[in-house]
Amino acid sequence: MEPVTASILTGVAALAIALPIGLYARPLGERFALLDFPDTDGGRKRHATITPLVGGIALALVALVSCALTVVLVPAGPWVVQHLIWLGSVTGAMYIVGFFDDRFHLSPVLRLGLAVGALLLALVHAPDYSLGILRFAGQDSVLPLGSSGDAFALLCLVGLLNAVNMADGKNGIILCLGLVWTLVLACHLPASFAPVLSGIGVALATMLVFNLNGRLFMGDGGSYALSALFGLLAIYAYNNDFEAMRADDVAVMFAIPVFDTVRLMTVRALSGRSPFLGDRNHLHHHLHQRFGWPSGLVVYVALVALPNAAALLLPGTGLVWLGVSLALYAAALWATRWHRLPSPAG
Repeated sequence: MEPVTASILTGVAALAIALPIGLYARPLGERFALLDFPDTDGGRKRHATITPLVGGIALALVALVSCALTVVLVPAGPWVVQHLIWLGSVTGAMYIVGFFDDRFHLSPVLRLGLAVGALLLALVHAPDYSLGILRFAGQDSVLPLGSSGDAFALLCLVGLLNAVNMADGKNGIILCLGLVWTLVLACHLPASFAPVLSGIGVALATMLVFNLNGRLFMGDGGSYALSALFGLLAIYAYNNDFEAMRADDVAVMFAIPVFDTVRLMTVRALSGRSPFLGDRNHLHHHLHQRFGWPSGLVVYVALVALPNAAALLLPGTGLVWLGVSLALYAAALWATRWHRLPSPAG
């Protein structure tokens, strides 16, 4: 079957999975005890009502089903099949880690250990999810990573996991980021991955509607699955689109949430606090105060989408747009510093 036809089928399957989960989010949340309660003392969780943490269920199921349908429907060699199987499996495993964290509040050490274990399995058994060399725009030579390739890839994936988890603090952020990343990767991944991207895109768009209406959250399960899914896909695209995608293009994809994570962890460490201790100093908190929501969401997504669009339109300029991303991030923080609106009570 042609990838285009398979993409339509995976898109329909994704809608058939995600829509019922969105419509019956509250019963599902109650059934699995996946409910997020707002803080009554004015803490970090200021959503108005008890909200089910079930968005990640849709994403993980769709990823698994899309990978399975692609393996069955699209003619591809054993190498591609191997990587599709591991992509679906690791995304599901990462959701399970996040599920248990949502449900039982795992210790950071246990949570990290389980995530590292799942990601390592993919790096060992699916080599195109690892990094052997680094190639930057404008350079003819490459930097070989040798035996440290798996360790570097793991560091990048764990860093992205932390960044996505930290970004998931306001409705719509990681779902919109996922949609932007889906479009970027559609320009770089082989045609055999198109059905997977189609299913993922439909699932993200469906969950976005319910999330923006306050009907559900993605939860740690959702952010863990999303970070692993797009981290692995970005590395695969980087390894298979030698002419167009360079290391700086991958960095542009994830720049804004990573910049924010580095800033937050640095500020916390310098103030004598744990770098992993939550607060309301994230970029999305400042944008919410300055612009309200979802207007702040539009600004956040624009900070990510515009440099990525420019990098796609002007191949070989990734380093330029990485610098632009940093400048835009700094400008956004500066703008919110000098003009902030009162935080809503809800």
